[in-house]
Amino acid sequence: MKFLEKLSLVIFSIIVLVLSVILVLIGFNFVEQSVFSILISKVMMSAQGTYIMIGICVVLIMLAIKCLFFSDSTALKRDKSEDGVLLQNEDGKLLITRSTLENLVNGVLYEYSEIENAETNVIIDKENNVIIDVALNVAEGTVLKNLSAKLQNEIKERIRETTDLEVDAVDIEIHNVEVGEKPEKKQSEENEEKE
Repeated sequence: MKFLEKLSLVIFSIIVLVLSVILVLIGFNFVEQSVFSILISKVMMSAQGTYIMIGICVVLIMLAIKCLFFSDSTALKRDKSEDGVLLQNEDGKLLITRSTLENLVNGVLYEYSEIENAETNVIIDKENNVIIDVALNVAEGTVLKNLSAKLQNEIKERIRETTDLEVDAVDIEIHNVEVGEKPEKKQSEENEEKE
């Protein structure tokens, strides 16, 4: 939304909020009706006050009509395209969504037995640059440098092959190394089970 539209919407919302609070206070008899009728009658007594009141009302009516009937269609299109990458050729359009890219990344992650748990987040900026954030828990004994290099290359290659998109970066964050049980503890538990 443009700055003027946001500002007008904020002003309109504040005015409606104030009027609503005043009406609720009058409804519960916290404020006398006569206070507001006296204020309005004093404003309306002068010609200048009447013109100001009419001007304010006309502006509020125009803002209400704008908000109700005229939506920003370009903003709706922009929001839809920001949910993914919009590709277009002479035959039509193709929207590759974030969830599609996340599923492709998760497919790569699923192939690695060293990965215990993973979360994927795809970031697409306004220039359609794709950045992939992957947070992992890995099994004990995993060589993190080798695993991350393989993952980065394979994720980029899978997305390039499948969608023809170039991935700018694959950022990997290792949250935890899942440590298995100690061998001594396992043997003592197995011995207890045999007995």
